[in-house]
Amino acid sequence: MRHRTALASIALAATVALTACGTSQSAVAGLPNIVVWTTYGTGTSTYADLASVANAVTSNDGANIRIVTSDTAIGRMIPLREDKAHMARTGDEYMFAFEAEHEFASEDWGPQDVQVVWTPVAPHGLLVRDDSGIDSFADLRGKNFPRITANPSVNGKLTAYLAYGGLTWADVNPVDIGYGDQAAALQAGQLDVLFQQVYGSSLYELESAFAVRWLSMDDRSPERIDEVQRIAPSVEIDEFSGAPGQQDGETDWGMVYTVPVVTYADADQRMVAETINAIHRNYRSYRDATATTEDWSFERIQKAPKTVPFHPALVRFLRERGEWTAEAEERNRELTERGEQLRAGWQRFIAQTEPADIAREWPKWKERNLPAN
Repeated sequence: MRHRTALASIALAATVALTACGTSQSAVAGLPNIVVWTTYGTGTSTYADLASVANAVTSNDGANIRIVTSDTAIGRMIPLREDKAHMARTGDEYMFAFEAEHEFASEDWGPQDVQVVWTPVAPHGLLVRDDSGIDSFADLRGKNFPRITANPSVNGKLTAYLAYGGLTWADVNPVDIGYGDQAAALQAGQLDVLFQQVYGSSLYELESAFAVRWLSMDDRSPERIDEVQRIAPSVEIDEFSGAPGQQDGETDWGMVYTVPVVTYADADQRMVAETINAIHRNYRSYRDATATTEDWSFERIQKAPKTVPFHPALVRFLRERGEWTAEAEERNRELTERGEQLRAGWQRFIAQTEPADIAREWPKWKERNLPAN
């Protein structure tokens, strides 16, 4: 389901001035004259990575790439749905859009026919002041803990972090805040802890102001890891190093998951294929641009779908390089069929459900009619 609303279009136009995605061609065969990507705000490493890739493709290939930012899940997806953007680098909202979960379980959205285009992974963690007295996850009890505005992806990870420490939201003092405002809030004492991709530029600025450190997920007992992955199934626990607050050679353990580039299934096939090729062939030019652009390499990306199908162009790219397995093909087929069932079922569901009941009843409908994903 990919449709427009006047309200969304007006809001988008009032927020960013963009040329609508057109068909005139750039110097790069297959790409439009102006290419638009969306992602997180400028103080995040997610933005820094994408900007580095865009700069390399622009400088080397002559493409004209613009990046539109938003701190909210809906804000990153609306330009894509409204044909104001070609690609989005998102948090878990690509999964929520596919399944119609959280904000996407609404009359205005429903299941979206999104597909994955490129799958760089990135480490994330909880950062505290060194003198905070917060030495374990259990010490978060009673602390000012971020609850990110309009960002169910991050809030799901935060829920998983609390569960890892044997806590719930009732055990902390939730502070509603924008994702990009956390660093300033930690510095001002409004937050006791923040959650970010560990190499965000705002975190290096914090480190220059006062000592910081990471809450490391050192206890990897099965019960703790199982609880994290039950709440946040896209997450794995792994080591990271070289982040703010870490000494040379020091490592901590945090959440690692893909922060993918996605698009809609009906996007121009040649454009998607050329985007993949441009990201791949320009890798050496942006590899060292940030602490995490190295993870954009073909060798490091996630090569099998988990919760949302891969775009046919990515499947073809992987197959041509001998990296597309029979298991990946079967999972991609299952997810593609699931998407078709979700979108067809939504039409029947929405016809007989009051708007106020959609968010409550849609998960029940899925449980009755579809296997767990």
